[in-house]
Amino acid sequence: MSEAFLQYLPGLPAFSLLAAGAFLGGIMRGFSGFGGGLLMAPVYALIMPPSDVVVVILVLNIATTYPMLKGALRDVDWPMVWRVYLPSLIGLPIGLALLTMIDPDMMRRTIAGMVSLLAVCMLAGWAYEGRRGRIQDAVAGVASGFMTAIGGIGGPPLVLYLLSDRSIRPTVFRAFCLAYFALANVGTLTTLSLMGAVQMPVLLLCAALLPIYVVANTVGSILHRRAAAHQEALVRRLCLLFLLAIGILMLLI
Repeated sequence: MSEAFLQYLPGLPAFSLLAAGAFLGGIMRGFSGFGGGLLMAPVYALIMPPSDVVVVILVLNIATTYPMLKGALRDVDWPMVWRVYLPSLIGLPIGLALLTMIDPDMMRRTIAGMVSLLAVCMLAGWAYEGRRGRIQDAVAGVASGFMTAIGGIGGPPLVLYLLSDRSIRPTVFRAFCLAYFALANVGTLTTLSLMGAVQMPVLLLCAALLPIYVVANTVGSILHRRAAAHQEALVRRLCLLFLLAIGILMLLI
């Protein structure tokens, strides 16, 4: 862990920033089933090195997955999950290799630009109208595995791909995200642990942020249940607006 991180860890301003990121990210994830890491990554990257950012996001997501997934299991499209998850294992080692080779700021801004552009296109009415099948699912999975490894932010490829499919209800979309990222996060964290990237100071920080993240996930889940029951179009639009806001934030920071 870097000296800069150890220096800022005890400070109240730095922890307050991390806590605010965890709370907003938790609400986002509880509401939509994705996006917690997307929101936290650019903020956390200001304080800690990229590998620690990935570990914190993965640990928080894994620790809060079961209570959320338990209530969504009946809506999970498992064949679709496996069609995407298995190819994501191809992108995982590529992303982990680049994590230590490429400037993280350049990588973050590139991803932010792609996310922002695609979110704007979809808010304007654009949708992926091409074929959907095993090849397309696999491509989205490889891209997601790659982006999960480089920043814990594997959501955009799948989110934008799936949100273009108007036949997928918000509850099914959220359940898919929870199931898929449960598998992806565990796989990535296991690999990082074998690489020696999971250190005790990072785990202690995760323990401090976890209660905040749990509360925020609960709040987001409640908001989702209330909105999805009557406003499916609104839920879809809010997810895209979240993506756009996060992309812009990542570009500005």
